[in-house]
Amino acid sequence: MDSWQPSNPVERRFMLAHEDALAFAEQPQAKLLYWQANEDDLHLINTYFQVQQENGCCTMQFADDFLSGDKYAALIAQNIINFYDQRRDGSLAQGITADWQVPVKESGTTETQYLLQIAHSLMQHHPDIFPGFLWVFSPGNLKSLSKIESWLDDLLTETLSGEWASERIRFVVYTMETDLFSKLSDNYPQAVYRVNGQYHCENVPREMIAESNERGDSGKFRRLFVELTETLKNNDPQRLENLSKAALAITNNARWFDQSVVVHLIGGAAYLKWQDKTRSLQAYGEALASAEQAKEEGHPAGNKLIVNALFGICSVYYMNKEYDMAASYYDRIPEFSLADADYILTVEANRMRAECWDKAKSPANAFSAAFEGVDAGLNMEPELRKQSSLPILTHWLYKHIGLTDWRYGEMREKFASLYGDDWEQFVSLDPLKSSQEEEKRV
Repeated sequence: MDSWQPSNPVERRFMLAHEDALAFAEQPQAKLLYWQANEDDLHLINTYFQVQQENGCCTMQFADDFLSGDKYAALIAQNIINFYDQRRDGSLAQGITADWQVPVKESGTTETQYLLQIAHSLMQHHPDIFPGFLWVFSPGNLKSLSKIESWLDDLLTETLSGEWASERIRFVVYTMETDLFSKLSDNYPQAVYRVNGQYHCENVPREMIAESNERGDSGKFRRLFVELTETLKNNDPQRLENLSKAALAITNNARWFDQSVVVHLIGGAAYLKWQDKTRSLQAYGEALASAEQAKEEGHPAGNKLIVNALFGICSVYYMNKEYDMAASYYDRIPEFSLADADYILTVEANRMRAECWDKAKSPANAFSAAFEGVDAGLNMEPELRKQSSLPILTHWLYKHIGLTDWRYGEMREKFASLYGDDWEQFVSLDPLKSSQEEEKRV
């Protein structure tokens, strides 16, 4: 990367991030890089480490939720083991002897110590592949700041002076939190290196447009679109209206119906944020009309555009507790999401249909929607099911349907197909509460 020169605003910021990372790497006593940045700049840091991870085995990024130090260390250890196992066959095909075995965990060894033991074992067995490690922690939640700081204190202690001390293992934590690790910095003034990343990524779209040679309607629309997206952060309805009119004058004249949808969706979201029900519904309704025009013109994303517009309309009615109206629009979504074989959106639409019809005191419609959502889940790839809203839907159905309901037997059969014979153990747990309860326990 030393000989590479940036040629656009994104690359220039990428280089700045790289220079901040190098500054940490060049500090021999630094062990932990605490990288703080705002929301826009965090995306840049995340991309930076993704690239580093793809270019070698030494950088590993972990985004698991932090519940407790022991559980987080165990998760990371398992991720490293899985990383190695998934590459055994590919390594053997390249002539690499991938015969590393997971070390035995001795009695009395903590999860953090065992994690470091695994790292040492890998570095010893494959010194050419794993000369060292840079572990990047970006937990999905940082609610218990004191707990993660306490665990990092243990991790630093073990790495600096414990049985598995090593100069070849380093750590990174990046977050928006500004008050994190003050105690840790005091305890390890030389080992903790802080970076306050300021890359102003929010300005990238404007800079890209300014440096672009694009002219004509396309160039004008792109500039207007950038300004439109900025109105979501600024309370300025009049500016939103003026920019929308200017952008729509271009898209309607050029028959860019898909781009008209995007303009209306931005307006709908902004007015919903500003609690202007009438204007939000109007904007989302116009988005739907433009999406239908795009579909009639044969646009490949026609169904997806209609689905997005319908979800927008539903959100307005739902936020205003008009559940029967929200349900009636959710009812329309599966036709279009199923046409694209988009089972994730189909499950979510049916989940919300069920909830809204239930709140609207129409249990028959609610159960019908829930079962249609389960059917969509059966068509989904198994590994995607837990990542979708399917667990929330199946839990809802399990809690609401009675033992004497005529469809109870059908539900049991479908759940067994989804989750196996122990389906009841899975669907009886509320996925929305289980993680919160787990945090309280630890």
